Formats: sequence, C-alpha cells, structure tokens
Amino acid sequence: MGAPRSRSVVVLPALALAGALALAAAVPASAAYAATAPTAKGTVYVLQGMPGVTADVLVDGATVARGVAAATVVGPLRVPAGRHTVALTSGGTQLVSGGVTVERGASLDVLGYWAAETPTMPRITVLPNDLSPVAAGKARVVVTHGIAGPPADIRVNGKVLFRSVANGESLTVVVQAGTYRVAAVATLSGQTLLPEASLPVRAATLTRAVAIGAPGMTPAVLVHVLPLPGRVSGDRIPTAVGTGTGGQAAGLFGWSPAGPKGLLRLTFELLSLSFIVLALLVVVSARRAASASRHPR
Repeated sequence: MGAPRSRSVVVLPALALAGALALAAAVPASAAYAATAPTAKGTVYVLQGMPGVTADVLVDGATVARGVAAATVVGPLRVPAGRHTVALTSGGTQLVSGGVTVERGASLDVLGYWAAETPTMPRITVLPNDLSPVAAGKARVVVTHGIAGPPADIRVNGKVLFRSVANGESLTVVVQAGTYRVAAVATLSGQTLLPEASLPVRAATLTRAVAIGAPGMTPAVLVHVLPLPGRVSGDRIPTAVGTGTGGQAAGLFGWSPAGPKGLLRLTFELLSLSFIVLALLVVVSARRAASASRHPR
C-alpha cells in the first residue's frame, strides 16, 4: 500500500531564467510508516537534497522508499512520538544517518544535503515545520541553504532578504502570496551559488525552498509546500453566529420543559409567580390608599 504523495518542485537555472518550473512527484513510503495507526503521533518528511546520487530512505532500519532521486520529498511518514533514526543509503552503502526526535503532533522535514566541507560530505538536518496560521492572503516562506558552499545572501526580487545564511541553516519570513524571484550569492565573494529562479507562493501555505547542489553539479531548488490550517483569529468578520436550536440552557438546571412533568412544573412556577406579583400589587395599592387618607387635599 503506498503512502499519500507530497509534491516537490525542482527549478533548474535554465528553466528559472525562462520562468518555468519542473514538478517532481514524491516517492510513496512503505505501508509500515505511511498508514495512520493509533500510535502515530508525528509526521516526518524526508527531503532528498543531494544531487548526483539516488538514495534509499530508511527509518529505524526499515526501508520506506527506494531509488529516490534528488529534489524529491518522501512522505508523509506517520511515526510514534519519540526518538527515531533516519538514514539514506545508495547501492547498499550508507550515505548519512541521523537521530530525529518526534514530538506528538509535530511536523518535521528531515533534509539530506551536501555539507560545505572538503571533500564534500552528506549531512542530515532536522527542520521543524511551523504550521501556525497566517493572515488572509499571506504565506510562510522558509529558505534553507543546502548547497555545498560558503554562507550566502538570499536575494528576493533583486533585493537581499537574508544575509550570510550558512550551509544547513534556515530563515523564515511571512509574505504576501505571489511569485518571487529568488537567487543566492556567496556573502564574501559575490559568487553566484544559485542563479535566479521563479518561486510561486500560494496563500495559507508553508513553502520551504531549499537550494541544493555541490561543486561540479547544477544547482537546483527543492520546494516543499504544506497547507496551513485556518486563519489568524480576527482577520474575518463573522457572517453568522450560531445560537443553537433552543432548549439547551434548561438542561443546565436539571429539568426540561419538554414532556408532561416539565409542563406541569412550568405551569406551577408560572402560577406561583403570578400570585407573588398579585400580592405585591395589593400591598402597593394598600400603602397608597393609607397615604392618601393621612394627607387629605
């Protein structure tokens, strides 16, 4: 049984200059981790951000996906809360392995990427997904530097939005939905690490854009998009207010007007109230009459 598929977007420089995007389907996970079991407490996505290799993905020693190409998202994987081990292998050889702590209800991206080391080494980093709501028409964008290179300045629409982002580091911003031009250049040398690419951002989503690559490899952008639940409280005017169907409040006091007993009790209480009101009126009238007799005109 295959898992639900996530979508990733690969933006190659040539296509970026043309303003086009190539979509890469996520690899379904094995049934052991894809099924929503009663013990499943968290969600994990594995991002294959290592161009040049095809990898198998393992969780706690069990293979959940095989032959995963770069710029692919594997998941969602439903795993119990606690400590887990995620590994990527190629041809039976382990590329990288790392521990992942999953909390109840958490959503995590586990990124395998080329670290900025010589020689180039694969690394794993855990990237929490902030799925809290944003205002209407807005989106949360997370930029992750996954290119084996020096710290980079991230340019958005020609302006530097993030400065000196280190390899493996992520930065977050909330923006208006739209299409943005994204590029990365080395902070010190100005060398282009990622040519300008087109990044569409939909409202009410978390869009993670990961720049991936290594020396001698064509850089690309892996995009993982997740929906954000609901909206920020107060950004919409209510169009209706639910008031119930009637009768619910009576139950709070231990009885209901429905049924013969309830009707009898209601009738008795109304009669009692009527007698009390009548008695008060008699008392008030008597006092007025007595006052008038003491003060004749």
